[in-house]
Amino acid sequence: MIFNYKVLFCSFALVLFTTQTFAAKPIYDVYRFGAVGDGKTNDRIAIQRAIDRCSGSGGTVLLRKGTFLTGQLKLGSNMTLCIDSSATLLGIMSDSETDYPHHMIETVYPNRMKDDCQRRLIYGNHLHNVRVTGGGTINGQGDYTPWMHVKDIGTEKDRPSIFAFVGCQNITVSNLSLQKPACWTQVYIESDSITLRGLKVNTGRLTPNRDGIDIVDCHKVLIEDCDIQAEDDGICFKSGSEYGCKEVTVRRCRIDKLNVPAGNCFKLGTDGLGSFVNFDVSELTLKNAAQNTGLCIESMDGALIDNLKFNNCNITNCGQAVFVMLADRKRTVPGREKRIGAVSNISFKNITARNFTHQYPSIITGVKGHNVQNVSFENCNFVLKGGVRETNQTVMEYDGKYPEGSYFGDTGAYAFFLRHVDSVSFVNCKISSEQPDARPWMVQDDVKSEVVR
Repeated sequence: MIFNYKVLFCSFALVLFTTQTFAAKPIYDVYRFGAVGDGKTNDRIAIQRAIDRCSGSGGTVLLRKGTFLTGQLKLGSNMTLCIDSSATLLGIMSDSETDYPHHMIETVYPNRMKDDCQRRLIYGNHLHNVRVTGGGTINGQGDYTPWMHVKDIGTEKDRPSIFAFVGCQNITVSNLSLQKPACWTQVYIESDSITLRGLKVNTGRLTPNRDGIDIVDCHKVLIEDCDIQAEDDGICFKSGSEYGCKEVTVRRCRIDKLNVPAGNCFKLGTDGLGSFVNFDVSELTLKNAAQNTGLCIESMDGALIDNLKFNNCNITNCGQAVFVMLADRKRTVPGREKRIGAVSNISFKNITARNFTHQYPSIITGVKGHNVQNVSFENCNFVLKGGVRETNQTVMEYDGKYPEGSYFGDTGAYAFFLRHVDSVSFVNCKISSEQPDARPWMVQDDVKSEVVR
């Protein structure tokens, strides 16, 4: 027999996903399909055989007591991949098409992400009802030499992510340690009902584009209780198509940017063509973003941003607390005219920020004729670095380059610089600086309505 129907608990984490026992669900142990698990033998064929047999059964593919070396694995629908706490899945150090085939993803909408994400270790392509869990470790071995020499933009397509799910429904990834991806750790594209829970991500201080989590044009997303150490963006939402990102909850996550001068802790953008709507973000610990930002929100390519709530977050050792930007990068996709987006209804409540690495203020800026609308800060406590003795700084308008809040420099304010904004309010906020600063705490340029109380 290649599977059994005895009760088998892969790990306590797996039990969290069902109130049923596994007595009626088949277990496909990869050892029974020929896996060796010594970390040296390529077990890809054996593991893929187990996945293919399990697909559609509602059963579980089990990796236990070993280190399993493999290239790309393609999951099926209605199945669980369980990497037990006694197991490690090890991405093979190889640049061959046999191990990591290039495959252009298939999206319903024209999507700018189609050119990226062409290689991956674990692939879900238009699937439903998939769980990956178990308490184990996945190591992408992204410090392989051909993946380390990253000099040109666009190399994302040639370096495998650990996970890629495209066009999927009801996907849960939980209770795993994800280490050393060659590119983005995990990417979810044009998918719905995504749950990411209890993940420990450590990309290492490697070369660029190694984000912790990337959500691209997905609806009904829950990210909770994750611990992310990322060389590039920690948690990043992107929109490469009109499908957009909607109905999102992120809570109780810790993001450490490892003091690498690239990326931001929590980010919406930079790719922003469709939308970012109805986000509830709370209880985040954000730190070590070098010169960059704790909470970064960008509509650069026509995205509609509306109804974002940030509550009870703590920001430390970053260059800047908040960066909100509406601009026109003049990018689009086939079939959609270029446009300027909109940013409205963003609230920051109970946000603390201190121990800044630079003297940058938070920045909220639109583009002339297209103002950011209705931004509020309530019960926020920002202790800025201060120490600037001049007040004659000029602040550039967006110039079309890759947008980062740090590019604007110190500006003429030590806490907040506002430009092209319809309305902003500060209620019961404490704003101060560690060192005396000649600049006012806030500077306004083309701001229609401002309330401080």
